Amino acid sequence: MYTLSQVHIDMARNSTDDFNLFHDQFRWSWVKQNPFKGPIALGFQLGCFIETHIPKTSPHITVDMLRFSSFELNFANCVKVGDSIDVDIKKGRLSKSDQGKQYSSRVVLKANGKPAIIGFKRDGEFPTLNVDLPEVLLDELKQGQDRSFISNNQYFLKRKWMIVGNAKNFLLSAFADQTIFIDEFANKVTFPQTYPLALLSSAMLERAQAARYDLVQNPLIYTSHHLSVDKEQLKILRSNDALQILIKEPEDIGNGIQRYLCFGYVSQQTPLFIAQVDLVAASTLRQSTSQG
Repeated sequence: MYTLSQVHIDMARNSTDDFNLFHDQFRWSWVKQNPFKGPIALGFQLGCFIETHIPKTSPHITVDMLRFSSFELNFANCVKVGDSIDVDIKKGRLSKSDQGKQYSSRVVLKANGKPAIIGFKRDGEFPTLNVDLPEVLLDELKQGQDRSFISNNQYFLKRKWMIVGNAKNFLLSAFADQTIFIDEFANKVTFPQTYPLALLSSAMLERAQAARYDLVQNPLIYTSHHLSVDKEQLKILRSNDALQILIKEPEDIGNGIQRYLCFGYVSQQTPLFIAQVDLVAASTLRQSTSQG
């Protein structure tokens, strides 16, 4: 059991450049119709807590042998300062299909004993998100203008950098032992799977600003994350590697939910990560059914 503090939230915010007012201890009240009545944890921060507090092996297979890691997370409630959090992991199941092997575990992150996140952690020989990739070359992304709309305004391009020091603080924000991932004495640098994905949050905010969207008057809240990471690419990432993030124009899937497909590229033409995130206006949700 761990108790969330504002310091943990600030470490997550600062290490990912997330400037969402929902997490700001001084300015959360600026948000119109804020259902949370105080600062809340970052969704990606809680995803890192799940990642770093679940077993790494099973009786069937070592999950590190499986190339792709996926998180399918639905936000049922927020996590606020002072809340006690833990995660329940159900017994995993190994399955086989035409696409290959996959090991799946049901996860429930609880705040004060009540579900805050419900979903699955999956490791497999294939990504769980089967979507069309952007028709753009990596060299074009590297030469593209940061914070710009490209491909006939179909995608927003945001450039971030993988920074070891920021990853350490991100791990600490999720109550994780940073030396398991990063240890200078052992010459070891392994970014957590959720860290490059967490940089997506600031990219989403910058996209909203570039599109002149009013984040104070019309705030948006994440309702779900579906994330898939290529662990082979993740292993070779080093500090100062540039991450090219593409955010596709959203799709309206009903009930006021906007679905965004996002892609992260580093050194290969295939993406380091694919993400599908759903957002809804804060005014349409109650505190008990949402997460910012």
